[in-house]
Amino acid sequence: MNPQYEILAKCLLPEHMLEWFELTNIEVKPKEKKGNQEQQLEGQSPNVIHLYLDENDLTPENRGDLRPNGFTPSKTFHDFPIRGQEVLLHVRRRRWLDEDNHNVMSEFDFIQESTRCSKELADFLKEAFGDGPYNGPFV
Repeated sequence: MNPQYEILAKCLLPEHMLEWFELTNIEVKPKEKKGNQEQQLEGQSPNVIHLYLDENDLTPENRGDLRPNGFTPSKTFHDFPIRGQEVLLHVRRRRWLDEDNHNVMSEFDFIQESTRCSKELADFLKEAFGDGPYNGPFV
């Protein structure tokens, strides 16, 4: 990755994300309309920024007995909006096989349990709106 792009990505992605993942693609797409939504709600962006990330090739716990076994299907998570545009992280985890052909994967804690949000976004929403369910424009 170009060093300048890496600096920008570090500013935009959840903390430590680039230590574990490589940014492989970025797309800006028009936001899909739900149901019979004729016009965009005031204050909502018509675009969604899609950031695609693949787990790097560092083996869990630096184990030498593992061999690559492809990636998991992509999972999508919400992150902080950028300039009012919704941000979706599409994350593929790397799978490894040990000597007994058992799948092994690294453990990460950048996603808030029981949500589809980054921990940073979930903490922000909890502070802003309390513990109640939040169904705002970015979640």
